[in-house]
Amino acid sequence: MSTVNRTVAARPVVRISRYALRFLIAALFLFAAVAKLLDPAAFAQQIANYQLTPWPVTAGLAVLLPALELCVGICLLLGRWESGALVWTAILLTIFSGALVAAIARGLSIDCGCFGRSVENTGTIWPRNLALLVVTGFLWFSRGEGSRPRPAAAGSLPEPGTRGDRGT
Repeated sequence: MSTVNRTVAARPVVRISRYALRFLIAALFLFAAVAKLLDPAAFAQQIANYQLTPWPVTAGLAVLLPALELCVGICLLLGRWESGALVWTAILLTIFSGALVAAIARGLSIDCGCFGRSVENTGTIWPRNLALLVVTGFLWFSRGEGSRPRPAAAGSLPEPGTRGDRGT
């Protein structure tokens, strides 16, 4: 890790900002997940309105996406597996934004389904998603040294027959 990143992550303002922004994204994802999980049939219909997937895929997504949002929200809220949660946040926001752009390009005037039936969103939501992607990028690049995976040192693989070897 460069000394620039280390000093940025060590600043109290950045640390407090990270907690607040991580909490914000976690709360959004948790609210969205719970709202969708409470009425998966309605969420499935909202997905179907995009006209991107056949019904069996749509029905599966109506359960899978909120469950994934719930996992991401919990991880961000607790600060566990933050790197993975941030990657999934970026992936989900990109997919959601792409679906919205596809709907707009085809002239569909639909509710985005972002928060299930609890909040009606009929306008263009991509500016909000873009802002959330920027926040996700900030969280990613301002992570501390302890949250980054470390490259394996040469010879760090377990020797055959040791505890780390599962044997075949």
